[in-house]
Amino acid sequence: MREKVGTIKGTGSMASKQDSSIAQTGWRLVTMALLLASGVGVAALLLLLLMKLWPGLAGINAGFFILGAALALSIALLAPKLEAFAPDARKLGAPPFFRGLALSIDTISAAFVFGLVGAVFAWGQDGLAFVLGLGAGYLLLQLLIAPRLPCFKATSIPAFFAERYGGLAPRIFSSAIVVVSMAALLVAQLLAAGLIGARLLGLEFQVAVFIGAVALLLCFLLRQMAVTAWVRGILFLFLLAAFLAPLITLALQKYGLPVPQIAYGKALWQIQNLEESLLEQELADPVFMKPMLTSFLTLSPLNFFGIVVGLAAGLASLPSVLSRHMLIGPVRQARWSTVWALLVAGLLLAALPACAAFTKLSLYASIAEGMKLVDLPAWIFAYGKLGLVQICGQVATDAATVARACAGVPDGNGMLRLQDLTLHTDMIVLAMPEITGLSHWFTGFITSALLATALAAANGPLLTIVQTFVGDAQSEGHPAPISTWLAPRAIAALAVAATAFAATTRPGSILDVATWAFTLSAAGLFPALVFGLWWKRANAWGACAAMLFGFAICLCYLVATRFFAVSFCETWGFLSNSGPMVVETFNELKQAWMATEPGAAKGAVWATLDGHAQTMANWWGVPNLAAAPLALPVGFIAILAVSLATSAGAGDRS
Repeated sequence: MREKVGTIKGTGSMASKQDSSIAQTGWRLVTMALLLASGVGVAALLLLLLMKLWPGLAGINAGFFILGAALALSIALLAPKLEAFAPDARKLGAPPFFRGLALSIDTISAAFVFGLVGAVFAWGQDGLAFVLGLGAGYLLLQLLIAPRLPCFKATSIPAFFAERYGGLAPRIFSSAIVVVSMAALLVAQLLAAGLIGARLLGLEFQVAVFIGAVALLLCFLLRQMAVTAWVRGILFLFLLAAFLAPLITLALQKYGLPVPQIAYGKALWQIQNLEESLLEQELADPVFMKPMLTSFLTLSPLNFFGIVVGLAAGLASLPSVLSRHMLIGPVRQARWSTVWALLVAGLLLAALPACAAFTKLSLYASIAEGMKLVDLPAWIFAYGKLGLVQICGQVATDAATVARACAGVPDGNGMLRLQDLTLHTDMIVLAMPEITGLSHWFTGFITSALLATALAAANGPLLTIVQTFVGDAQSEGHPAPISTWLAPRAIAALAVAATAFAATTRPGSILDVATWAFTLSAAGLFPALVFGLWWKRANAWGACAAMLFGFAICLCYLVATRFFAVSFCETWGFLSNSGPMVVETFNELKQAWMATEPGAAKGAVWATLDGHAQTMANWWGVPNLAAAPLALPVGFIAILAVSLATSAGAGDRS
């Protein structure tokens, strides 16, 4: 086993002096972090005071956007100064508590805050698969990765594979997986930043995405290659406070309890009563309604398990997490940082279902009391203009559009029914204060924290992509093929531009894209990573086979079922679990598309056909979000079989 990174050698007096220096550095870093938090608090109070004095001020939303961006830029600006100010900070890392906070924000991030709340809101108990998956990921990180990975001297995942297995092939295979998975995670963060910008600034989503991309690139240029966890830890506390403040307020208003995680249980029972009331009033269709307390309506038990496994293995092998947390500092700090991460992230993860429940409770109560189509709340049109709300099958941009769309609906009585309303899962977190009737400042507080989190967390995947190409060469002292100043910035600019363009196409919901990133990381890296840490017989041939087969199966399955669903159904339809009626509808839509003349009508029919095909494009009923169980066994079998069938070679380098 390699000698532990961060072991301090020398005489007793030298160690004492170094300990004193580290202690002084720690106090200075804490002081700077507290100053940052104080500045953010003062700025937030000024904005809240401004909103109180001028509640109709049009620029207040822009002010909250600026607050979030300024917080992210401040963190980026402080990070390199802290590492220059404390030369031992990068090697020894921040204390485990702050590293745990930073680890939490790098894993949950804004993308999963958006996604998890939306999933629980739309899927009920089935949405808890994502919460459980992230929680299990921290446990895997603590039990399987943290005890061994910090003992290696690598500074990135490709460098670890090169050190552990030897040769160029493991580095190339792992680098390709790192770039693809981190690019997907970067797209998810830009989707979140773009949605926040579109809501606060009133811009088109595509424009808001590019504004977020520019802010992200600026953060990277200011941060440079610094990875200090101090200021990112402060950011997680800001996010936690911004998220818990409205939930505690709602819990106190509704139940007199200051703990939203406890009030969540009471909200579930009220939702169940409202569901029965809506059915009795014929304001909900039993075919459309998914009772929130009923499990496995959206996901089968197998798919529930698949999502949990994919997120858990993905978090434990996520390159941006491992390179920034597990490969820096001694083993003890790495293990304790995962413990703190599980504890502090658990507070946020436990609050996410409460947010979804409070939002659904308020929405159902409004519909049950009678929500007239001519008197819809303003938030419906605000998010309808972003394409996130549909009523009677049409995007709810204004009252006239809603009236026209609902005029031809049978059995319509001028009241909004549950089956007439479709809310995109991405909007639930942002709309929660408005749906529940809270003050607008809660919306601004949450959006500022989420924007800062999205930009700060996105720096992790971006930095990992850059390090994959130039980081190892610089850290090992090898001459870079091009200017060491230009190379990281050029690669970062290309990565941001490419992922921003991908985000403008909206390849899926924020949760979908973030889950794809974790699943790709799990399928490609997890088997080779675990076997490399715990099995001396594993060699380079086996690791390459595991990465190649696991990643290829997962990537092909994700891309084919999402972007080539029609062709997938034609080729693999015999493995789908779709019933005869679903297959018959697919064939009818396909014939209708073939019979339609080229033009707008043909494009509309194709969109309908593709949407229907995505619902039936699967192997044995496994959706792309739960694809990990299809790929992970292949990776484990490949590394085991190939390593045993070939000579040990580089496999003994552990």
